Amino acid sequence: MGAKMEVQGMQQMLNKLQSLGNKAKTVESQALKAGAEVLRSEIAARAPRSSSPRQPDSPSQSWRTGQHAADHIKMSGVKQADGAKIIEVGIQKGDRSHYFYLKFHEWGTSKMSAKPFMAPAVAEKRTEATRKVHEIIMRALNL
Repeated sequence: MGAKMEVQGMQQMLNKLQSLGNKAKTVESQALKAGAEVLRSEIAARAPRSSSPRQPDSPSQSWRTGQHAADHIKMSGVKQADGAKIIEVGIQKGDRSHYFYLKFHEWGTSKMSAKPFMAPAVAEKRTEATRKVHEIIMRALNL
């Protein structure tokens, strides 16, 4: 992901959530997905778009899809990393999909300066994403 977001100060709420048993994992995953969706939609809105995406001229040009990369911003499934659950949102530096070129906009190249769109999106929507996670967990706890 272009930027990383950690939610802190929610340990008591997460402890209460653990008391729900098996339902806790489901609620925690739903909350993470909802927060990640807030970030994904903002990244997609800020992603660069051409006036008309290029169509393939021949069958050998399989990388040209005729679609905007902004319409294909990825959100991973829930993963474990460093003892915490995470969801990766956006383009990764190692991306080799049809939309790999967005990483050049975010991080730049030796000949092109960076024009980040993911990091600013995460910075702007961090509070809203955290609030969404909090809201879903609180609803599950009937608080």
